[in-house]
Amino acid sequence: MIERLTKFAQTANLLADAAGEIVRAAWFGQGAVSYKEDRSALTEADTNVERQLRKLIAEHHPDHGILGEEFGEQSIGNEYVWVLDPIDGTRQFGARLLNFGVLIALCYKGTPVLGVIDHPLGHFRYCGIIGLGTTLNGKPLTSRRNLSLDHAVLALANPNSFSGESRRGFDALNGRGVMTGFDGGCLAYGALARGMVDVCLNGPDLEPFDICALVPVVAGAGGCITDWSGAPLSLSSRGAIVASGCPDLHEDVLARLKIQV
Repeated sequence: MIERLTKFAQTANLLADAAGEIVRAAWFGQGAVSYKEDRSALTEADTNVERQLRKLIAEHHPDHGILGEEFGEQSIGNEYVWVLDPIDGTRQFGARLLNFGVLIALCYKGTPVLGVIDHPLGHFRYCGIIGLGTTLNGKPLTSRRNLSLDHAVLALANPNSFSGESRRGFDALNGRGVMTGFDGGCLAYGALARGMVDVCLNGPDLEPFDICALVPVVAGAGGCITDWSGAPLSLSSRGAIVASGCPDLHEDVLARLKIQV
């Protein structure tokens, strides 16, 4: 399996390189932003990236399935399935802000085993491979350990993405720790793997293509990432998720979420 994942990581980097070329050209251009029925943003770059990535996957791994945000599922019952979010944070991208990324994941029998969080403008790339660890531009990463919530750095998603029961979970963490940042998107999970952030929280608005790439990046650095009940994440996961830099901290965070939700 490790040998295969190393080979597939080469493909993932190829995909990220291809996506980056399209994204950089679009970010510096004048492309318009449209909005879907759920009010999420869509740009021409989103569809162009996903088309190119699907083409490359078909060329290199024709027996693999694909699940993408823009064009849906293809053979997702296959042993290996690529999960693509061509631009995670399209609202920010459309406004020409910087907190967005390209998410590429590979699942084996439904479990995320390889994940890439790439920032094409910053030229930095987190790559997590289960069993092989997590790197930032090739440098191994380790999340922070032996840390209490009161001394943690928190990254909470856009407050508007929490409502009802999930809002109570958000409120249980908001204001705890030494610092709290908001709406960091996928880059916050990379920062957690790097040991700069200790807790990441997202509400119920996530889909598998938002989630899968984050799992190997966090877990490969020694962190924990689950849904709010503590269940592991998979190709079929949707909804609210939470990540922590170490197991003890994660247990504390889950306990607080459970009380509130």
